[in-house]
Amino acid sequence: MKQSIDQRFLTLTDPEIEHAQQMTVKYLLALDPKRFLVTFDEVAGIDSGGVTGYQGWERTDGLNFRGHFFGHYLSALSQAILATEENDIRQQLLDKLRLGVNGLQSAQAAYAKSHPDSAGYVSAFREVALDEVEGREVPKDEKENVLVPWYNLHKVLAGLLAVKVNLQGIDPLLSEKALKIAHQFGIYVFKRLNQLADPTQMLKIEYGGMNDALYELFDLTDDKRMLTAATYFDETALFKQLAEGDDVLAGKHANTTIPKLIGALHRYESLHDVKRADQYLSPEEKGSLNMYLKAAVNFWQIVVDDHTYVTGGNSQSEHFHEPGQLFHDAVLEDGATTCETCNTYNMLKLSRELFRVTGDKKYLDYYEQTYTNAILGSQNPNTGMMTYFQPMAAGYTKVYNRPFDEFWCCTGTGIENFTKLGDSYDFMSGDQLYLSLYFSNVLRLDSNNLQMTEQVDRKTGKVHLTVAKLRSQDSAGAINLKLRNPAWLVQSAKLAVDGISQQVDQNADFWEIDNAGTGTTVDLEIPMSLKMVQTKDNPHYVAFKYGPYVLAGQLGKHHINDDRPNGVLVRISTHDQAVPSTLTTGMDWHDWQQSLNSQAVVDTETTNTLFELKLPNTSETITFVPYY
Repeated sequence: MKQSIDQRFLTLTDPEIEHAQQMTVKYLLALDPKRFLVTFDEVAGIDSGGVTGYQGWERTDGLNFRGHFFGHYLSALSQAILATEENDIRQQLLDKLRLGVNGLQSAQAAYAKSHPDSAGYVSAFREVALDEVEGREVPKDEKENVLVPWYNLHKVLAGLLAVKVNLQGIDPLLSEKALKIAHQFGIYVFKRLNQLADPTQMLKIEYGGMNDALYELFDLTDDKRMLTAATYFDETALFKQLAEGDDVLAGKHANTTIPKLIGALHRYESLHDVKRADQYLSPEEKGSLNMYLKAAVNFWQIVVDDHTYVTGGNSQSEHFHEPGQLFHDAVLEDGATTCETCNTYNMLKLSRELFRVTGDKKYLDYYEQTYTNAILGSQNPNTGMMTYFQPMAAGYTKVYNRPFDEFWCCTGTGIENFTKLGDSYDFMSGDQLYLSLYFSNVLRLDSNNLQMTEQVDRKTGKVHLTVAKLRSQDSAGAINLKLRNPAWLVQSAKLAVDGISQQVDQNADFWEIDNAGTGTTVDLEIPMSLKMVQTKDNPHYVAFKYGPYVLAGQLGKHHINDDRPNGVLVRISTHDQAVPSTLTTGMDWHDWQQSLNSQAVVDTETTNTLFELKLPNTSETITFVPYY
């Protein structure tokens, strides 16, 4: 199984990627953990000392998702601490994280004291919200106004687990404290669900990645109760359908569905070891274990083949529709509500784990497509704020969250996205180092005493690697490099090692360089070209790409900041009817594709690569820039 590399050992040096991370760190430091803790304190009976809680999705006076963002905040803080090398900034992040974890510990202890039968419960809302999900009658004046309580609780649990994993090498006491809070909560979940006559009742309301988080808690504690609790959140009927290859996604809420399969894959990862399976599973359970892997593999393929836009995003109005129905959803329905950003976050989590388990390059190719376009394209570089939806039709703009009074789900996953930007650049397997994404960075391989500097010109596709000693006084080892052959590559790649040109198998999944050690240099050229991409349900609904980069035509700034309400406190784009949505040419599509590179003027000297694309048989020229 491939292992990811601790983010403490990787430094981002691509200026745009660095900037994106820094904007998110700035946002994290502007937020106050005490304001998120107000609702947790209220449930626990703790006086918050006059602190006012945040509003938006964290409000208490209307339909809400309170507690969810604080969980994302804990995860993002723990990741930012790993990725930040400035001691002062790291200390500020750590101080906020300690406040958050200590606040949850105090709330959990106070609640246990006043509700001993519910010891372990820690939440921003009362338990009656869970009673209602389980089908119990709750008097109207006692009801909570929380829409998806288990979803919110998952974010908090996931945040605590992220603190445990990410801080164990930085602040072991805080790491263990987070695990203790999470474990006590997991025991509460086990006891609660173990008493239900019909545990499947609660699967009817979105529950996030509860199975995934509880499998993680099982991994960290070896407490079989956590394994049992996780199985209550496994939707095995759905897994069986997907394992058989059935596309049953139409009508399903996309961001409800994707985490279910992340959890299914986690079950396989946790228990596929023969000794562990013998210890914890019955013969029947062992026999069905491969079904969970197959479900995740098939689900991923179905989504990517038949429900995914050119940026890597998916869904319209948060739902999967019929297979291949992309033009219909983006243009004939509402182009403002395509590609919910949370979905891309979860699809990348699934893709990352599928590569770690299977080693199949296709998961890295999809990761690049989605990271480069839908993830990097989700942040406003001027403000650091994030998108909810990303419109996939002409005449719409991106709408970004406000920083302190909205707290959308996609803002929560967004602050996670931009504090782990380098977590999938490289993977290890024994003495093999897989280079997944081509962005400038410096990687420190402590056990080999090597430092690898990767310099990437993302406008031309030229990659330069140098390997040096990490510590000059110690001896250094060697590493075998495996460089991913990108799926978008049309022209021939060129490779040189120590200045000597190498023969390149253009069809290989990875280009291999053995025994790279101190002094090794690698030069890789992966030339980019223009390409036109068509959708299955309408060959005339197209996008342009330059290498991995989806392009967007510049259509002016008229009413660029307009928005309209959608759902609970969400804002979406308005459609500018005046902008062109159709390009007309008298040429055959295939002839136009062949002529693209000769028709386009590519300017790689400006800050953003610009494409002046002259439309064949017309006098019209449109300037395109990378979508992100």
